[in-house]
Amino acid sequence: MYFIKLFASLSTRNLVLLQARNINCWSCGKDTTLVANLFCSNCKTLQKPDNVENYFKLMGVDESYDLDEEDLSKRYKQLQRYLHPDKYANRNEMEQEISAKYSSLVNEAYRTLLEPLPRGIYMLKLKGKQIEENMETDPAFLMEIMEKNEEVENAETEAEIMKLNKEIKLIIQDLQKRLSTAFFGGDMKNVMKLLGQMKYYSSIYNQIQNSIRNKGIIR
Repeated sequence: MYFIKLFASLSTRNLVLLQARNINCWSCGKDTTLVANLFCSNCKTLQKPDNVENYFKLMGVDESYDLDEEDLSKRYKQLQRYLHPDKYANRNEMEQEISAKYSSLVNEAYRTLLEPLPRGIYMLKLKGKQIEENMETDPAFLMEIMEKNEEVENAETEAEIMKLNKEIKLIIQDLQKRLSTAFFGGDMKNVMKLLGQMKYYSSIYNQIQNSIRNKGIIR
């Protein structure tokens, strides 16, 4: 009954993912155009994910550093609505396995693309590059990071912690803007440098969030 209602609800108006791909269904063996990029239009069986090597394609969003996070969240919820393993408890074993793996893959893709740092690192990976460990050698920058770490460690009052929280958040936002420009211009050398810097500041930001939680600060 659930799958009858599900297919009845997959209208152009309500569907988030409107991509269609032609495949040979693993269940019925017929050439088919998928409904919602998920199900065989003939036997209604869940199909294996396509383009698993690219999280942007998997989630149905543009491959851009400036992706719409609200749209990404909407697509994630839509996919999980149809993929959650609990919905396949009474289906065949193969479809249960596909559901579990597909749902897990969507979770991983969503977590990777949602946050600025892992999204940038992933986009770099798609271009066959990666951030080198300890690639930042600018003495002035490294000194600044050391000083910020000390400030966070020594911050005791709510005012001190929240001041640092605002400061680091603004720095990360500025790095995001510069990363967007670098990605758009294909300047991979600058992308790697900026991601390396964001990695340091993200670590400091996480320390601040721990302090906020540990001290019970209400924002």
